[in-house]
Amino acid sequence: MLSLFRKQPTFDLSALKRTALYSLALLFAAHAFCFFNLTYSSGSVMLNVSSGRSAQIAAGQVLLPLYWRIRGSISSPLLVGMLSTLYLTLTNLVLVWLLRLSGPVSLFALCGATTVNAAVLSICAASLHTADAAFLALLLAALSCACCLRVRLGVFPGVLLLTGALAINPDACAFFAALTLIVMISDLLLSRDAKAFTADALRLVIVLTAAIVLYAAGYMLMLRRSDIEPSVSFRLFGGNLLQAYLAPIRAWLAPLTAYPALSVILRGLLALACAWAIIVLARRHGKTAALVIACAAALPLCCGFTLLSAQAGAQAAPAYCLTDVLAIVLLSRLMPDRAALRRGLCAVFAVLFMGVTVFSNQVYLKKNLEFESTHSLMSRVFARLERTEGYRPGLTPVAVVGTPEDSVFSVERKGFEHLDALDAASGNYAIVSDTDMIWYTWEVMGYPLNFVSTFDLENIRETDDVRAMPAFPQEGCCAFIGDVLVIKL
Repeated sequence: MLSLFRKQPTFDLSALKRTALYSLALLFAAHAFCFFNLTYSSGSVMLNVSSGRSAQIAAGQVLLPLYWRIRGSISSPLLVGMLSTLYLTLTNLVLVWLLRLSGPVSLFALCGATTVNAAVLSICAASLHTADAAFLALLLAALSCACCLRVRLGVFPGVLLLTGALAINPDACAFFAALTLIVMISDLLLSRDAKAFTADALRLVIVLTAAIVLYAAGYMLMLRRSDIEPSVSFRLFGGNLLQAYLAPIRAWLAPLTAYPALSVILRGLLALACAWAIIVLARRHGKTAALVIACAAALPLCCGFTLLSAQAGAQAAPAYCLTDVLAIVLLSRLMPDRAALRRGLCAVFAVLFMGVTVFSNQVYLKKNLEFESTHSLMSRVFARLERTEGYRPGLTPVAVVGTPEDSVFSVERKGFEHLDALDAASGNYAIVSDTDMIWYTWEVMGYPLNFVSTFDLENIRETDDVRAMPAFPQEGCCAFIGDVLVIKL
């Protein structure tokens, strides 16, 4: 069996068990509230994810409709949470095997870096209905990296796995590129073998290029077969290279945590420790140190390398957490093996993860409050509609002008202001757009509201009669304009 692998990999069962336990504990501490409560908002109020099939394909996520057939199209938070936990834990097991980590501190730091971070928080807070699919894409990208660097003749399965990851979530491209680069650095520090490093780099380029070509061909074929126009938000290699390079650094300087200033200071200390370790390495192995420095300098570009345009939310980029993983690898390989240093490193990462855990639970509480507030307000809105003479549920055309977010009731909760740093937690209600209104009404409230078309809504919104209408809950906020019942929020 070992003949199938390169570089004589070891399977440290004790390390793998620790990794699984750390992953479960950290995921539960940071995200359990989200998995056991209703925190849906914005696009995630589309509880039946198969309803968005056309939009998902147009945005490049061509395998999602197939995945929903297997998982089920209704996004139950507990099921999504269990699958997300499974995929992230398996990803950590693959990373530990790839990076050959075994020390308790290194394992704890790795598990926290990949599970208690801004990307996982942003995905769960903003897109809980599809969160498990996003984490499955990361697992496939990690397995692709394993095939590429550890399996003999693994380029072909690596291409297929990475293509599947891209077809679920194109952000997996950046995760694969950054992870493979870090594994190459780890192998270089262990073996000092520049030739093997060059061969690994060549395999990385081959797998990445082939997967992108195969994915692009499948994407265009799927669009043609489904008669779907490509999404305007989807770009192949879109965006500015400089902005893509700086994005992970900006995220590092503006952390989503309960202790932002302390987090920046601690990560600065980690960066200084890594720089010192590389300087020590350079005195003994100058060529190896030069390669490590070059790869470390290229890592931000790999983290920002994505098939999505530069408009994609930087907070939701899963590859950004790998900058912490690089620090863990460098310190575990180059730091002197002293108990005091290990304890100090463990304390630093514990404080970092505690800050994100506290922040995450605050965000999820706010999302739950948003969900409850929206339910309360929309119940009153429907009651006002039903009191209007001539209104027949499910039959009368209705135009809802504005959203709860635009209404007089949209007041920020005291003490939650700092959560606005996360885009997904910057609102006060679960409905922030006209599209959200449709999905919330139909799928969350289960109310038979007969919405007018988007074109008609835009025309109605611009009429003088609607502009003169008072907003809910004032008298006259709900009135017929022609055959359409208009309610202005």
